[in-house]
Amino acid sequence: MKALLALLLLGALGCWAVEVKRPRGVSVSNRGFYDDSKPFTCLDGSRTIPFDRVNDDYCDCADGTDEPGTPACSNGRFHCTNAGYKPQYIPSSRINDGICDCCDTTDEYNSGAVCENTCRELGRKELEELQIQAEVAREGFRVKQLLIEEARKGREEKQTKLQEMVQSRQALQAQVDSLRAEKETAETPEQEAKDAHKKAWEESKEAEKADVDKQRSLEVFTDLDQDSDGMLTASELLSHLELDVDGDGSVSDQEAQSLLGGPSSVDVGSFQESVWPQIREKYKSEADALPVPPIEEPTESHPEVPEDEDEEDGDEGEDDEEDEPEEDIRVPPSKTQEAEPEMPPYDETTQALIDAAQKARSQYEEAEKSLRDMEDTIRGLEKEISLDFGPNGEFSYLYGECYELSTSEYVYRLCPFNRVTQKPKHGGSETNLGTWGSWAGPEDNKFSIMKFEHGTSCWQGPNRSTQVKLSCGKDTVVTSTSEPSRCEYLMEFFTPAACHSPPEVLSEDHDEL
Repeated sequence: MKALLALLLLGALGCWAVEVKRPRGVSVSNRGFYDDSKPFTCLDGSRTIPFDRVNDDYCDCADGTDEPGTPACSNGRFHCTNAGYKPQYIPSSRINDGICDCCDTTDEYNSGAVCENTCRELGRKELEELQIQAEVAREGFRVKQLLIEEARKGREEKQTKLQEMVQSRQALQAQVDSLRAEKETAETPEQEAKDAHKKAWEESKEAEKADVDKQRSLEVFTDLDQDSDGMLTASELLSHLELDVDGDGSVSDQEAQSLLGGPSSVDVGSFQESVWPQIREKYKSEADALPVPPIEEPTESHPEVPEDEDEEDGDEGEDDEEDEPEEDIRVPPSKTQEAEPEMPPYDETTQALIDAAQKARSQYEEAEKSLRDMEDTIRGLEKEISLDFGPNGEFSYLYGECYELSTSEYVYRLCPFNRVTQKPKHGGSETNLGTWGSWAGPEDNKFSIMKFEHGTSCWQGPNRSTQVKLSCGKDTVVTSTSEPSRCEYLMEFFTPAACHSPPEVLSEDHDEL
C-alpha cells in the first residue's frame, strides 16, 4: 500500500513536473543524463554520441537508452508520465502502434490514433480504492490492538493457571497414591472372602453331584441285580449290549467278568467302587432303550366353539383363523443337560468386604480420572503457551478456532495452529491437507504465511501441504483456495491480526500540486 501511495504522489507531482524540459520518453529522475549541451553517453557506459542522435529514430546504444521516445531500439523503454495517476514504463515497440498504452496518451504522439487522457479518472478510482483499503486497515489495526491486549491478559491468566495446576497436581498425585494403597488394602480381604465363598460353593456342588451319582449307582445296581439277591454276577450283565467292550455287538462272559474285576459276583459297595466308574457313561436302563413313540395327529384341531348369539350374520367366519388355538407341539422325551446352577449370594460379612473394596475402588478411580484430566489440561496449556502467536500474541485468538470455505465440490476447513482439511460436499471421507508446521513468510514479514505440512499422501506423490497467505481484514475469513502445484494448496485468509498502522492517504485535491 505504501508503494501505491508513493506512485500516486509521483503521479500527482507529474502535473507540474511534465513541464521540465527533457527528451520524450525520459522520466524526471533520469533527466540529468540527457543534457542537450553536451554529448550523450549511453547509460550502460558503452558509447558516447552527439546529443542530436537522441530520439533520431536510429538505435546507437546497445541498451537502447538513446531512443527513449522512438521504437527504433528493440530493448528501449518509453516512460509514461501519467500526471494524476501512476507513471509507468512500456516497451518502445508499443510507441505509435495505434494503441493507447499510456493513460496520458503520450505514447501515440505520431500514430494518428485518437486517445483520451484518462489519468485523472484512473487516479481518482485508485485513490478511492486506497482510501477504502486504508479504512479497512485502520479498523483492522484497531481490532488488532484489542486482540493484543486480550492476548496479553489471556497469556498471563494461562501462566497463572498453569502454575496453580502444577502445584495442585502434586497434592492430587499424593491423594491418588494414598487411595491406591487403600484400594489394594481393601481388595485383599475382599478377594480372600470371595475365593472362600466360591470354594465352598464348588465343594457343595461336588458333594451334591457325588450324592446324585451315588443314588444313581444304587438304582443301576438294583436294575442289574435281576434276582434281587444283593449280589451282581457276570451273567446278569450279558443282556446289556451297551456294555460291549470289543465292539462285536455282544457282551461275552469274559467281558462281563472283566467288568466285575475278577470276582464272580460283587456286592453293592464293590459295584460302586470298581464297576460303576467303568459303565457310568455306557449304561442304559430298559426305559432308556425303549423306542420313542410316534407323535399322533390329533383327530380334532380344536373343540367346537359356540357362536356368539349377538354376532351378526355378516361377520360369521371372518375371524375363524384368529380364534383357532395353536396346535400343541409334542416334543419326544430326551435327556437334556441341566443348566449350571448360579452361585448363591454372598453372606453379609463377604458382601460388606466387597462393598468396602468397591467404595475404595470408586474413590481411587475418581481421583485418578481427575489427575488425568488435570495432566491433559497442563499439557494443553504448556502447548498453547509455547506456540508463536506473533510479535505481540495478536494471532492467539485463532487458536482452537476453525474457519470454512465452501466451493462447488468441497468444503475446506482451516484450523490455525492445528490442520487444514478438505471434504467432498456430496459424500466421501475427509482429507488432511496438512498439519501445523511453522510461520513461513519472508524475513521482513514472517507472520504473513502459515505453513501446514505432512498431510495425507497423494497417489504416487508427496504428502499434501498447504500455505495460508494472511492479509489485513476487518473480519476473520477464508476467501479462496487453490492448488497451484500438485498436492500443494494455497489459501487466502483475512484477519485483523495481519493489519498494520496505515499511512495517511492523499486527498484528491493533492493532484493540483
